[in-house]
Amino acid sequence: MRGRLTVVIVTHNLAQARRIANYAAFFWMKERMGKLVEFGRCQTLFESPQDRLTRAYVSGAAG
Repeated sequence: MRGRLTVVIVTHNLAQARRIANYAAFFWMKERMGKLVEFGRCQTLFESPQDRLTRAYVSGAAG
């Protein structure tokens, strides 16, 4: 089924997301609405995030 289906999982568990996902999206709550901050391959998002909010959250400094 790989390649034919897309499964969306919403979690705050970063280790679980990194383990099971190919791609990840990072959202941040702003003005009572979720804002997409960054989207990309999991490895890139976790190892070299581009946005300062993503970097802070992944490092444990925010959230």
